[in-house]
Amino acid sequence: MRVVLVVAGLDPSGGAGLVADVATVARRGLRASAVATALTEQDSACCYAANPAPAEVVAAQLKRVVEDLPIAAVKIGMLGDERVARAVADALAGLRAPIVFDPVLRATAGASLLDGDPARALAPLLPLSTVVTPNRDEAVALTGLAVDDEAGQIAAGERLRAMGARAVLVKGGHLAGATVTDVLVDGGAPLALRGPRLEVTPRGTGCALSTEIACELASGATLREAVARARAHVADRIARASLVGRGRPFLGD
Repeated sequence: MRVVLVVAGLDPSGGAGLVADVATVARRGLRASAVATALTEQDSACCYAANPAPAEVVAAQLKRVVEDLPIAAVKIGMLGDERVARAVADALAGLRAPIVFDPVLRATAGASLLDGDPARALAPLLPLSTVVTPNRDEAVALTGLAVDDEAGQIAAGERLRAMGARAVLVKGGHLAGATVTDVLVDGGAPLALRGPRLEVTPRGTGCALSTEIACELASGATLREAVARARAHVADRIARASLVGRGRPFLGD
């Protein structure tokens, strides 16, 4: 059984974060292992507060599962603060499995999800990651560069590689336009993946994309194959999104 380890914050509504990531892994036919980095106060409309878990507890959780389970890939999402980020980096430093790092900084609606300076707090995880998957706002916060178009996405990806990341997928959903372009910067020619902007904007699309990439890598795909397939899976789930609570729709199953 291939195990995908999810390291993320708990969204009690289930639309994003740990619960949604575990569900994504299960729907792909893989086994999920989960480590909670934070407890958030959320519903389908907003994130009202985020409470990082004690770093020593996160480290202890990781120690147990990494030493025991055959981890085939890791997805890292919300970390909460610098101490937790450091604990995760230390615990995963010797792991020989692909790591997908989604540097979550803020809920789309509501509270900040990372205390402190993002570039400093998340720096230890960049060189451990097979691919880092920031959206436009996260790429700006991590690099200090303007990211307003495809050229800006490439520049931000190159800056993050210079900061230690091996590969970067700069997502374009927050940029304007009828076409959404995600750009993979991995040391070769930048790969631009384009698709039409869909009318519905569900919760948890960034969480789902990074988890889908981790599942593909766990199944033996190359990084470029994993990114392309993951985008297709998420687009299909967006097209089947439905209302669950009073806020934004949830991704389809």
